[in-house]
Amino acid sequence: MKKRLLITVAIALVLLLAVPLTAFFAYMNLASPGSGPVNTHYLSYDGNATQVYLVSTTTSYDMANESYTTPAGQTVQLGTPLFVATVTLRNDYTSDHPPPPLPNEPPISPADGTAYVYLTAQLYNKDGEVNATNVSVSDFSLPLTPGTGLVLASGQTASAEVYMATNHTDITKFEVNLIFVGDSIPP
Repeated sequence: MKKRLLITVAIALVLLLAVPLTAFFAYMNLASPGSGPVNTHYLSYDGNATQVYLVSTTTSYDMANESYTTPAGQTVQLGTPLFVATVTLRNDYTSDHPPPPLPNEPPISPADGTAYVYLTAQLYNKDGEVNATNVSVSDFSLPLTPGTGLVLASGQTASAEVYMATNHTDITKFEVNLIFVGDSIPP
């Protein structure tokens, strides 16, 4: 009788642990969207083409290794699932054709073509747009606006990781969206 009870308890423990462990390993081993073909193009800002060129993207799933607080005050806890887009951008602005000045401000002088770029990503699955929060670490931030800030010298190519907190693991596509591009950081 005792042996039967021990076997029953052991089976119950295995089943109890199997479900969460299976879910965890399934999440960690998901086939990520990867680095399939990307539609390379100049990104748009405020309805206009910029000289910020999207060179390539790769994507993966991960878990937040710390807690994040967005500029808007939203907190994303340690262990939250993340969709990660590594975006490689090239700044084609020059001193002769600098990035746009801040609204209602004179251009930075002398203009050297450095671009201050702030971006995010919009995620989609088969059902449409997916709710996600950008929790990226940035070169700079904009007040109350979650995003990824990057400073690019004229002609520079650099990559930034865009961390999007979401419970969705079925992302089928994403879009890179410029929130801001200019010759300096907005106040």
